[in-house]
Amino acid sequence: MKALIVSDVHSNLEAFRSAIADAERRGGFDEIWSLGDLVGYGPDPVAVIELLRQHDHKAVVGNHDLAAIGKLSTEAFNPHATHAAQWTAEQLGEDQQQFLLNQPMKLRIDDFTLVHGSPRDPVWEYVVSTSSAVANFAHFDTPRCLLGHSHIPFVCRPKGENSAEFLAPTHDEPLVMGTDKMIVNPGSVGQPRDGDAKASYAVYDTTQDSMTHHRAEYGIPATQDRMREFKLPDFLIDRLTYGR
Repeated sequence: MKALIVSDVHSNLEAFRSAIADAERRGGFDEIWSLGDLVGYGPDPVAVIELLRQHDHKAVVGNHDLAAIGKLSTEAFNPHATHAAQWTAEQLGEDQQQFLLNQPMKLRIDDFTLVHGSPRDPVWEYVVSTSSAVANFAHFDTPRCLLGHSHIPFVCRPKGENSAEFLAPTHDEPLVMGTDKMIVNPGSVGQPRDGDAKASYAVYDTTQDSMTHHRAEYGIPATQDRMREFKLPDFLIDRLTYGR
C-alpha cells in the first residue's frame, strides 16, 4: 500500500492537482493522508475539499480549517491570514463545513500518529526546534509521527536523551524508516516556506517501509490570478513566487 501524504494545501487547487498527478506518475498511491489546513490563504477551498473527497483518504484538521468553520478564533492570526479565513468561511457550503468539522485533531494509522501542529498541541504548536521535538517525542506512542503546520519538510529523530536532529529530506530518494522514533513533515503542498516554490509532499510505501519526499511544479501564476480575482491579500499572493 502507498499513501500520498499532504499537508497545508491551503485552498491551492493547482498545487494539489499537480502533487496528485506527480504521485500518480511516480507509481501511484492507494489513499491520501492529509495533515490539515486544507483551506485558508488560497482561492479554491471548496474545490480542494472535493478533490480530496474523490480519493480514499484519512485526514486530521488544522488551525485554518477550524478558523474557517468558526471553531477557532483568528485573534492570533496575522491580518492577511484573518482576511483569508473570513473570506474562506463565506465560500464553504454546509457540506464542506461538516466535512472539516468531522475531522479529528489526532489520528492513529498503524505505526503512525497523524496531527497538524504537534502531538502535544495538535492545533497551534510548531515543531521547528530541538526543544519542541524532544518534548513531543514523549507525546506519541507510535514509532512515527506525521505533522505539518510549519510548511517545511523534514525528518527528525532523537539524538541521545535530550536532543534531536532535523534532517532536510533528499528528494526522490526513499528513506527506510527503521525502528527509531521519528517525526516527519511532508512540507506544504499549497504554500511552501522553505525557499522552494514547488508543491511539497511525501509518499509512504508499506512494502518497503519507506518514506520519499517529492516536489511538483504547478501553475503558480494561475493560482495568483485566482487570488487577485477574489481580492485576497497581495502578501499571500506574492509569497507563492518565492516559497517563503
